[in-house]
Amino acid sequence: MELCAGQYRYLLCIYRMEKEKNRIRCVDIANDLGVTRPSVSKMMKCMVRMELIDPDYCEAVRLTDTGRKIAEHFNQDYDMTYAFFRRILKLSPTESKEHAFLFLSTFPNDTVKKLGSVTSRSLEHIKKSRPVEKKI
Repeated sequence: MELCAGQYRYLLCIYRMEKEKNRIRCVDIANDLGVTRPSVSKMMKCMVRMELIDPDYCEAVRLTDTGRKIAEHFNQDYDMTYAFFRRILKLSPTESKEHAFLFLSTFPNDTVKKLGSVTSRSLEHIKKSRPVEKKI
């Protein structure tokens, strides 16, 4: 399923909020993403059509099984892509977040997987090359 950067952003936001809250409201999403409530409402309608969230989102926003499965997969890719931009390229947290969403919504999945592999190896190399602190 092809998602744009905005849909990825909303999906990940809802997925992560589900782990922290019993009930997610549209206003919670708006506050977290820094968008307006009408923008959230418009995206929720789109995500219902895509069968990513339950249709009764006015009461509480809940991912469907399909939405949760996609979000779980996306969450792993996002974490690795964010780490590439933040820890390897040394971008700011905000820039890293934006670039990660843009990368994931632009490049094919096999490219994302290759970046993940390169990032893992690079982070391991960085970890091994740090000097060990001596205890006095």
